[in-house]
Amino acid sequence: MDRHVVALRKRDVPDSRFDPDDLFGQVRRFCAEVRDRHVRELLLGLLDDPELGLAFRVAPAAKTIHHAWAGGLCEHTLSILQLAWRVCDHYPQLDRDLVTAGCLLHDFGKVRELTREGEGFVYTDEGRLVGHIVLACQLIHERAARIEGFPRELQMHLVHLVASHHGQLEHGSPKEPQTLEALVVHALDELDSRMAAFGAIFSRDPAAGPFTEYQRLYDRHLFKLPSWNGEPRAPDARRFRGPGLYETGEG
Repeated sequence: MDRHVVALRKRDVPDSRFDPDDLFGQVRRFCAEVRDRHVRELLLGLLDDPELGLAFRVAPAAKTIHHAWAGGLCEHTLSILQLAWRVCDHYPQLDRDLVTAGCLLHDFGKVRELTREGEGFVYTDEGRLVGHIVLACQLIHERAARIEGFPRELQMHLVHLVASHHGQLEHGSPKEPQTLEALVVHALDELDSRMAAFGAIFSRDPAAGPFTEYQRLYDRHLFKLPSWNGEPRAPDARRFRGPGLYETGEG
């Protein structure tokens, strides 16, 4: 077993509040519904790989900022998959297979980028020298080469989803989103990451009053009360129902 996986499994690393097997199973079910056989085989091949699949279950999504706990990567991936399928319902012009692939692949390189040290996480040598974006692109190339007849153009689109998911060159993306699917993956990754990061800040902030201490990362104070008047929000059973604005009933 890979030494990084062994390290991440040690119990002094904080865990997700969700069951890792359930998280993993839900992620895999989304990937199993991909219609394109090439994409489906690539995604399931990564998840079912004895080393990579186990690493994916226990890896954090980041070193400190968001989902920075064992199982955080799987939790973050499932969260944006659930968001993504709702977005695909609303915008039928999206390729659901590509969006699903982008949700799984965009951070998959973190299984090799991060490892446990002490009570936290640090970058591996491979993580520092190569980084999770390039590592994920390498995995796509390696896995696609094992699948007979994998279209080169399809492989390019999968790589683009990963290469552009940080959104801007100055944020570490070698490319900016140029497809609708890449735009969606970037936007949902940003949304889910920020929601988790803000929640973590609120939970540990010592400041009295409605605002957090000044957050250098975001260059602002954050409003941390549960609602505009500070009152806890009541349970809300409302859900959107019926066809989306852009649905035509075709297909």
